[in-house]
Amino acid sequence: MSTEITMPKLSDTMTEGRLVSWKKSVGEHVERGEIIAEVETDKATMELEAFASGTLLEIRIKPGEMVPVGTVIGVIGGEGEKAAGKAAPPVEAAAPEEIELSTGGAPAEKNPAAALAAPPPDLPGKLQEAVPVEAGDVPERIMELPEGEDLPEPPQGASKASPLVRRLAREKGIDLGQVTGSGPEGRILQEDLEKAGTGEAQKPVAGAETVEAGGGAVQPLSRMRAAIARTVTEAWRTIPHFFVTVEVEMGEAERVRQELKGSGNPVSLNDFVVKAAAVAIGKFPRLNASFAPEGVRLRADVNIGIAVALEDGLLVPVVKGCQGLSLKAIAGASRDLISRAKTGKVGEADMADGTFSISNLGMYGVDEFAAVIHPSQGAILAVGAVADRPVIRGGHLVAGRVMRLTLSADHRLIDGAYAARFLRELKRILENPVSMLL
Repeated sequence: MSTEITMPKLSDTMTEGRLVSWKKSVGEHVERGEIIAEVETDKATMELEAFASGTLLEIRIKPGEMVPVGTVIGVIGGEGEKAAGKAAPPVEAAAPEEIELSTGGAPAEKNPAAALAAPPPDLPGKLQEAVPVEAGDVPERIMELPEGEDLPEPPQGASKASPLVRRLAREKGIDLGQVTGSGPEGRILQEDLEKAGTGEAQKPVAGAETVEAGGGAVQPLSRMRAAIARTVTEAWRTIPHFFVTVEVEMGEAERVRQELKGSGNPVSLNDFVVKAAAVAIGKFPRLNASFAPEGVRLRADVNIGIAVALEDGLLVPVVKGCQGLSLKAIAGASRDLISRAKTGKVGEADMADGTFSISNLGMYGVDEFAAVIHPSQGAILAVGAVADRPVIRGGHLVAGRVMRLTLSADHRLIDGAYAARFLRELKRILENPVSMLL
């Protein structure tokens, strides 16, 4: 029995995706759970897992093509079933002036299998649209090559970099031809881009140049930035936010953290906040709900999203089932998700089903801020820096290690007093951190 591979919906805002590369060829055996392709969404490049074992019978979408969510991109057949001529039809080689470029397409090669596996060259910046962003109408496609123009040569060094690295280089304005690769056979890695970004300014590359407009400059939006623009605009327009702030004394939490670190169990202060929030939500379930026209949707599982800053935006991978996880388990899951988010290795399930979010800017020295609620959730907690501030203990003024927490809440779900009681409980838990170890 055959199983269709479709373009998955990897985020709440995703309507289409670009196939970056196939990890398997037609006729190869595939195991359930094995990575078979890479897909670029409006937020990141993610790995696509096979949901069935068998033989890859068809590849219907070439690397570089952009297709709507739900489009069949390939077919996996049953065990022992062989490909029966259903793969993408071969395309004969053409002279450069005869090649046409569709959205994200790549020039054909004499070997059809090689044509399917080869990543497409990046399109020049002049082909990208730069238009005003409006809620619900963000341009995300790349224009077709104008009639009569030849396919551009790929940038020098592009053949030694993955599609993800080429895209990051384009967004950072780094010329791959000036970057020395540290990978196998001189392949350019993400770490090489980071090193190049700290050196002298690179000359602009395709897709990174700005367009003069009315005395200023307009830089085309990346897909991630366009998605963020659309999401926060929708959130601010449709969710009636209100904000409540509380100060928490974190001296005891810092001491417990140091003891855990000394015993070989590293835990961050953000892990304490995630654990404490999960415990407090158990007593205040509306913080774990979302608004719907038919009523309030309460969720049984506490799935906490952790905002991870990237070069041109952010991702919010989700720690699932926090209500049943220990502090140590939350710390391990958070480290793994944050690491994979920063390297573009988060998967489909990592970004889904969040019920509450936490955004921490304390590491940047920010004392206090308010975050925007994700449209599918009812609240988000903004975490500031832990700093020395005056506190009263036993009638005496002393220096304390204080952190400010600001809750952004959906007023359709939560009233001010309910939010205040939640923060009071959260403060109590964080100021008595040993309770989170029991």
